[in-house]
Amino acid sequence: ERAQVDLDFMGELTGMDSDRLIADLTGLIFQHPYENPGPYEGWQTADEYLSGDVRQKLRVAESAAETTPDPYAANVEALKAVQPKDLRPHEIDVRLGATWIPPEDITDFTHQLLKTPRYMQWKIKAQYAALTGVWYIDNKGMDSSNPFSHTQYGTEYRSGYKIIEESLNLRDVRVFDTITDENGNEKRVLNQKQTILAQQKQTAIREAFKDWIWKDPQRRERLCRLYNDTYNCIRPREYDGSHLRFSGMNPELSLRPHQKNAVAR
Repeated sequence: ERAQVDLDFMGELTGMDSDRLIADLTGLIFQHPYENPGPYEGWQTADEYLSGDVRQKLRVAESAAETTPDPYAANVEALKAVQPKDLRPHEIDVRLGATWIPPEDITDFTHQLLKTPRYMQWKIKAQYAALTGVWYIDNKGMDSSNPFSHTQYGTEYRSGYKIIEESLNLRDVRVFDTITDENGNEKRVLNQKQTILAQQKQTAIREAFKDWIWKDPQRRERLCRLYNDTYNCIRPREYDGSHLRFSGMNPELSLRPHQKNAVAR
């Protein structure tokens, strides 16, 4: 009738008071602790409460249970039972440019790969602008005489810092030359040789990142936790229509379970 836990309406139908209804429906309804609801507010069916971002719901429930064990201790236990299984490093596809990787880790990777001089490291840093979705390497032109940036992982046309920045923004590196045509107009022309060379360096950098990202045990555990809490946190809602009654429907017709579940949804 109401598609929600309406204790007043349920009381009219059953003659029970709200406390009796809540007690009898233990495990079938849960009170969401958001915004400090009153004793008869914020109740949800189990299929609604135990779905969605269940990791965030568990954190909220655990915090609420510290001060109000009843009824939130039951929420904690129920939510723990439906947490998605944590993914391990070999199950997480991570590439240079993933926006969930903290900029500090990208900065560390850049410094270690290109052997950035220590006195420059506080200026050459990776930054991510969430508003525009763009990565930057601050002060990437400072380290101009570094052979790791200009030979091993870069070229004379594209430094390793610039190639890392292009990779973070999921762009293939391209090198253009500016030439003047017969009319005196300048135009940019793709330098195929230098582009191929720069893209080879880009491939080497991407492979180095894959080898680096999970190598340190502390970084591995921290990033796995971050990924699971951020992305591996959703439990799809399951709808159960077995309790529904269809007043006025032709008694000769009988709905199948999946049809009742579709109605409940």
